[in-house]
Amino acid sequence: MVKESEEKKITILMVDDEQNILDIVGFNLEVEGYKVITSLDGSDALEKVHVHMPDLILCDIMMPNLDGLEVCRRLKADSRTNQIPVVMLSAKAQPQDRLASIEAGADDYITKPFEFSDLLARIKINLNRAKQKKDVSPLTGFPGSISIEAEIKQRISQNRKFAALFIDIDNFKSFNLAYGFPAGDKALKMLADIIDECARSRGNMDDFVGHRGSDDFVMITTPDRYKEAAVFVIENFDRRVASLYDQEDLERGYTVYRNRKGKEVYSPIMTVSIGIVTNEHRKIKTHWEVGEIARETLSYAKSIPGSTFFTDRRKK
Repeated sequence: MVKESEEKKITILMVDDEQNILDIVGFNLEVEGYKVITSLDGSDALEKVHVHMPDLILCDIMMPNLDGLEVCRRLKADSRTNQIPVVMLSAKAQPQDRLASIEAGADDYITKPFEFSDLLARIKINLNRAKQKKDVSPLTGFPGSISIEAEIKQRISQNRKFAALFIDIDNFKSFNLAYGFPAGDKALKMLADIIDECARSRGNMDDFVGHRGSDDFVMITTPDRYKEAAVFVIENFDRRVASLYDQEDLERGYTVYRNRKGKEVYSPIMTVSIGIVTNEHRKIKTHWEVGEIARETLSYAKSIPGSTFFTDRRKK
């Protein structure tokens, strides 16, 4: 059952020209905790979408006047609605019918008649996918904080051994002020590329990378891979960071800029610090615990000059 307060209920728009289907399926969805809005034709559905902005749309294909495929095309062509998942419902089960739905931009396709449990499962899958799409850094394309937390929770619940690398750029804010925000974005993209390359070449198939915001990144791997991963990130960052600086700053080892009060500020060349959390030798029960340990290990790593990593080795 969906556990949401009345004002925060997930809203589903059902579009079908058969009232009995709207009544039966709509009732069962409401029992599951969803808020359901119904429409008997495509034109009315498009109007209701802009009024209610549903979280997901269930749309029949075969409807008079404006069919479901055209409704889907118009929704996906509109920047205000193109992120809403659309699940097509149809009595047609031929491959060309599914293909037509995909070409129209549909996110999923269910053949009538269907089991309500199957429909419910598809709804949940598509809502999760939509949530994950929203939780993506526009700069790096990495999943954000919500996905990072979910990944940690999942590994803990499955009793999997993991090592989470919390990666942070030292002196990044000063670099931004000295060189400007476009240069800062370039530095973030560079680190994101290094972490992505690390996950692919030094990690496992199911390793996870995320971007919490600003210069905070996370890579989740297994205990046998984290040391090599940390060394890879540090070595590559230290080698590539020179390309972001003027030669004069590189030669003297720091940048000089004026703060808001007009005072000269001296800032060292950027380095990278990595705090590592692992349940290899200690039991970690919650993602909150991971966060606390990450703050401790990252703080210690940042207290050491230069690029470095520090791992929590406590057994309790």
